[in-house]
Amino acid sequence: MELTDQVRRYLLVYDIIKKRGPISLKELMQEVKSRSALFTQDVACSRSTMLRTIKALEADVGIESGKFGYRLAADEVEEHRMLDSLQLLDSVYYDKSIADFVLTERKRLKGTEHLRPLVRAIKNSLRVKFRYRKYNNTSTHIRTVEPYAIKEYRRRWYLLAKEVDGRIEEAGEIKTWGLDRIEELTVTSDRFPKDRSLDVAEEFSNSTGIYSNRELPVEEVVLSFPPEGGRYNAAFPLHESQETILENDEEFRIRLHVRITYDFIMELLSQTQDMTVLAPQHLKDELSDIYRQAISRMGK
Repeated sequence: MELTDQVRRYLLVYDIIKKRGPISLKELMQEVKSRSALFTQDVACSRSTMLRTIKALEADVGIESGKFGYRLAADEVEEHRMLDSLQLLDSVYYDKSIADFVLTERKRLKGTEHLRPLVRAIKNSLRVKFRYRKYNNTSTHIRTVEPYAIKEYRRRWYLLAKEVDGRIEEAGEIKTWGLDRIEELTVTSDRFPKDRSLDVAEEFSNSTGIYSNRELPVEEVVLSFPPEGGRYNAAFPLHESQETILENDEEFRIRLHVRITYDFIMELLSQTQDMTVLAPQHLKDELSDIYRQAISRMGK
């Protein structure tokens, strides 16, 4: 993830106003200049640039200007927390002074620069436009969507939205868009009526991963592990419905109520060395088919 100078300045100004506000424009510029010396490259802080950054903050996170300078508004708490998280990412990935003892993955997070505008769009029911890049690295035409939520899964962020003028067979359905493949994101001024019958949190409550399929039934899944594998599973539950139904020196058994989606099957495959599926039978059969196909490919 490469933070642009604009994003870095945005986060820096936000942090200064949050901690020191109310603060005058002159003091703010001096503080930005002082702090930017800690980075590997300076952050531009001319008067006109600073005023543009403040204007963006006023619109996005409730910065107020008063008699004694700039300060945070009392509301917008969730957006402030989100920006705090982005600042933590910034410090972990880009502070060279901690590189010897904070060991990050080489693959950097992508798409986090879209979190702030998407949160604002969702809260204000504003349509957004973007170009979406396919896995084969080709970009598609501009999409217009009605955003409902953002979701994190396996250290990646996804947008849950309805596409405007999409394929007829998908009309009204929530689709999933990876933020790392979104380009040219624009929040429009076009408001849309939220579908009050749609509860996105409930939509995904019986699923793992980034896709939910209401046509799939919620099923009881029973899995068995040896004690050591079971303790690992207890520390990292497969789903919030997970409950332990047997624990002794020989076996650790759990029960879940989930939709058996592709993502759920992929989660199970990551634990197959220690796991035995006890129910349902069709899940055992499906996993067995996957194993047989894999063995066949390995034998070629």
